[in-house]
Amino acid sequence: MKENRLWYTSPAADWNEALPLGNGILGMMVFGGISEERIQLNEETFWTGWEYPEYDSPKTYEHLDEMRQLIFAGKYTEAQQLCNKYLVCRGGGHHDWDGAYGSYQTAGDLYITLPDSGSDNYCRALILDEGRAEVTAGNGKREYFVSPGYNTVVIRIPGVTDGVNLRYERQQSSVIHDDSEISAVGYLPTKYAVLIRHEIRDGVLTVYITAATGYKTDADPIEVCRKTLARAMAAGYDELLRDTRDYFGSMLARAAISFPGSGEKADVPTDVRIQNPENDLGLVELYFNFGRYLLIASSRGKLPANLQGIWCKDYKAPWSADFHININIQMNYWFAEVCGLEELIEPFFDLIRMIAKHGEKTARTAYNCPGWAAHVVTNPWGYTSLGCNPLYGAFAAAGAWCLRHVKERWLYGGDREFLHEFYPIIRGASEFFCAYLVRDPRNGYLVTAPASSPENSFISPGDGSCGNVCAGPTMDTSIIRELLQFNLDAAEIVGEDPGFVQKLKDTLDHLMPLRIGKYGQIMEWSEDFEEAEPGHRHISHLYGLYPASEIRQSTPEYFEAARKTIERRLAHGGGHTGWSRAWIINFFARLADGNAAYENIIALLKKSTLPNMFDNHPPFQIDGNFGGTAGITEMLLQSHDNLIDILPALPDAWPDGSFTGFRARGGFTVSAEWKNGRVIRCEVTGDGDKEFSVRLNGIVIRASGCYTYEE
Repeated sequence: MKENRLWYTSPAADWNEALPLGNGILGMMVFGGISEERIQLNEETFWTGWEYPEYDSPKTYEHLDEMRQLIFAGKYTEAQQLCNKYLVCRGGGHHDWDGAYGSYQTAGDLYITLPDSGSDNYCRALILDEGRAEVTAGNGKREYFVSPGYNTVVIRIPGVTDGVNLRYERQQSSVIHDDSEISAVGYLPTKYAVLIRHEIRDGVLTVYITAATGYKTDADPIEVCRKTLARAMAAGYDELLRDTRDYFGSMLARAAISFPGSGEKADVPTDVRIQNPENDLGLVELYFNFGRYLLIASSRGKLPANLQGIWCKDYKAPWSADFHININIQMNYWFAEVCGLEELIEPFFDLIRMIAKHGEKTARTAYNCPGWAAHVVTNPWGYTSLGCNPLYGAFAAAGAWCLRHVKERWLYGGDREFLHEFYPIIRGASEFFCAYLVRDPRNGYLVTAPASSPENSFISPGDGSCGNVCAGPTMDTSIIRELLQFNLDAAEIVGEDPGFVQKLKDTLDHLMPLRIGKYGQIMEWSEDFEEAEPGHRHISHLYGLYPASEIRQSTPEYFEAARKTIERRLAHGGGHTGWSRAWIINFFARLADGNAAYENIIALLKKSTLPNMFDNHPPFQIDGNFGGTAGITEMLLQSHDNLIDILPALPDAWPDGSFTGFRARGGFTVSAEWKNGRVIRCEVTGDGDKEFSVRLNGIVIRASGCYTYEE
């Protein structure tokens, strides 16, 4: 039995119990009320704010040398004071929720008064591979879905008379209720529109909803909505349902995992299962499917999945529900390539193109450097400036981290045209760092300075004060090393830049290597500082372990130091947010420790999963769902340097199982089955006769083109 269904025995008591539906552009949350249904709506571009060019401060560059000299002299308190003043954006920056930066917002709520059908046999369910929810109460069954092809929310409720009442609510909207239509318009400041039409035939109420804004279009949103619903209603309910089922069914079918007997607890309500995840292999399978479903439902339009995917009940969302590029948006897409959902990354690539363009001004104004840079957060308007506090906002390598997904696209698909297109953006990021890096007189290495390790602080060895600005944090150096090497490889492939290639090589030769500290850990900073918070949620200095692959079994001293780093974090209470726990799952997968990875999956489910299976930061933040899904795939398949590693981190709790449709770097598709922890069947298919290696059951086998194994 496939684990593709979340279900509950009562209506949602609050938003964290409601069921998420979406098509990547429109989203809704279904509460499933008995006497009144509440549908909370979203549209991906319902953002306040606007493009604002004045957040970059030239005072940053004016004081850059002074900040650096204080850091190099070990005067961290004085350096911190100066950086707090000048290593920041000007104005409100990303805290300007009511101004230019803005916030993602709800598209309002629809309330439907329902006939009294009773609550006998109540069931509220989300069927993932159909992209559909249903609520059964009494003798009737309601259906809910969001059509991808027709960009329309559809609700069908049986047993309804002409006296049904629909009510739409949203702040600062001009709402008109007609007999069969509700229209709402307003300004974000771009104009927006929500259009709701309903009809009753043979006692069945069918509701059609769409929404649009003026984001990056000259079209009138209300006219867009009218055309959308006219087309959808002309196609009819059955066509829209078919469109939705086909889309979600085909997308989810691209990859799968299965454990024998995984459906044994499928008759237990999902919220009950979450409270008792041990020995429930079906819940792991369901979590994997739910994570992929959420990405399919939230990343298909103009904007990538944000901190809440596409679902948001607020007018001022937590952290604006923006795009945090110091791990969160990257984590959203960690599993997309391996699970065959590569087209869902396109909105993220569009965002990278935008911030690369806007980041040119940031690099020039704030640092007097060529190329481009982006910091900790961005929004639909291309914000790239420093943050409001150096603790998190001085992370100038965030844009370069985004380019790791460009690298992954190249490694998985080998698309030369794609690499050609992105090469100027890759080069621009490298240009910035080649100019910004400065030689640290204390050790002779090229470092970023001033800089910070997101979002952690250290104890200054001088006066014991807590600080965060430093020279050469490990995460910066690891990201830059990966970026410059990728630039070198890309330059060779596209046949460009012989002069710049030498500059890249010279810079790479002078970057600081990974270093091991007094606790046997990977050092987070260029000095072996004491951490102000040893259990901090960010473990930035292990970027080289995951998502990058700088730390491997072939570097045993770093491999062991990475393990000690994680163990030290966990011993001091680390992993206390959902996304942080998800990152730890991936770390242990890379360390080939399946049992530790599985223990953290259980912890993620028990401590950081809401009743509707949304990840809990707290509050809800979707990256933990996506990171947890990535961790499951990483336990079952890894691929680096032309080696396909099958079951690299299999836990004892998963003795038997299978996966199908996973993609490996190099353009391969992999399926495998195992029994008693041993691979009994696998198939690797590739395009052409490319040579590769497969590791299974502890043996490395050379092959070319395709490879099949069966015991």
